[in-house]
Amino acid sequence: MEDVDGNHHSLDKYVGKGKWVVVNIWAIACPYCRDELYDLTDFHDNHENNDAMVIGLTVDWPSFGYPDKEDLANFALEYFINYPLLMVDQKLASKVIGKPVDMIPLTFFYNPEGELVYRINGVVTEEMLEEVIKKEDTSYSMRWAEQVPPEFRPE
Repeated sequence: MEDVDGNHHSLDKYVGKGKWVVVNIWAIACPYCRDELYDLTDFHDNHENNDAMVIGLTVDWPSFGYPDKEDLANFALEYFINYPLLMVDQKLASKVIGKPVDMIPLTFFYNPEGELVYRINGVVTEEMLEEVIKKEDTSYSMRWAEQVPPEFRPE
């Protein structure tokens, strides 16, 4: 995956290194994704030097294709996003995570041992992020957030 500076990254660089890794899949044009940015940034700022970090996998909305690099770089500066933002399309995001990426925003949690243990569909809050990293259970589970884009709400 490529970041806005043209550097290449793999999830292995971050996962399984003794910290929680929160992987948020989002898009600049998604208003629901924008709603969670401050919570993700605050969470990352509060944890990055200790026990957790955030990585943003950015897709284009609504195509789920690759985002525009210049737009993403400008957006990151404007919104003070200081965690890694990597550009992906739906296919690459699904391959990297190992689970279908079929909506946004979508957030996956890897425990400090590198196991994928949790998925939240919809808008996350800092409180939700804190709750997950305090969980003792390591079996994979999923939950729906209260705020979910209408086109992705379960019937």
